[in-house]
Amino acid sequence: MLFLLAVPRQAFSTQGFDSSSDVDWGEIDFTIDGECTCPGNYWNEVGLKYEYWEPFLVIDTSATPYYSAYSGKQESSSGSSFSSSILNGGKNKSSDAIDNGESTFAQAHGFLVDILTLCSRSDYGEYWSETDSLWQSDLLTAIIEPEAALFANKISQLACIVDATAVNIGFPLDYLSWCIGSGGSAYPLTGRVADDNTVQANSTIAAKLIFLLNRKFMICDPAETEGCGCSYTPIWVKSHYKMAVRRPGAANVYPLGKSALIYGANINIPYEGTMGPNDEFMWVVYRKKICCTCCD
Repeated sequence: MLFLLAVPRQAFSTQGFDSSSDVDWGEIDFTIDGECTCPGNYWNEVGLKYEYWEPFLVIDTSATPYYSAYSGKQESSSGSSFSSSILNGGKNKSSDAIDNGESTFAQAHGFLVDILTLCSRSDYGEYWSETDSLWQSDLLTAIIEPEAALFANKISQLACIVDATAVNIGFPLDYLSWCIGSGGSAYPLTGRVADDNTVQANSTIAAKLIFLLNRKFMICDPAETEGCGCSYTPIWVKSHYKMAVRRPGAANVYPLGKSALIYGANINIPYEGTMGPNDEFMWVVYRKKICCTCCD
């Protein structure tokens, strides 16, 4: 039986998300793709099709339950029915003792941001993993989501080596949907990753949350249409997303699953700086968006 216990609060209060400085506006990459058609009452309308990378989601991955790098402060834990030992999940800080091959655990939060919405989208809600029992337990997730056993095995994970190679040269393999490049397998869809590199592990956890939000129909993929609408993709198209870490350090935008050995230097320095405490990460997520001017 689980009891409601207060989660110890940390004295964290730092700079939250700021679209003017945290969005890489050079990554928007607005292009015109020619004509498109939209269904009308009596005939099809002709419009102009364009695409760009939309900064639509901010994710924070936290070693401290209910701390949000997005808001820059510790949030209330009154909505949780889980004990602090469950929410902490074991090893979750870079200062914890590390054994070779030890896993890393983090809570994750997703926040939709309306910054450059030029055509319709069908996203909704916020996500807080502290209220999600499946996020806390690999075993429970394996029972509730049996497809995890299909992908969370040695053979399927070996295939992720191919994806890792492709991601690190800029071409994630969408047909290996269970892989997150150098992060390994997306399964199980929990806050635990078999990696003791804190930056890499938290990057993988953020990517797992993108996959999970697609699975929960909380976000949609506007690049799967011809410019009108936004399709739900419970099996995600990885190449339609990329992200950049913005707390506690910052790096350039990269495809999901890129090795932290390439971008991770000075991201998680072992003290609290002006941007935020170490081990508390924030990621700005961009998705490919295709729009047509004649669509709503």
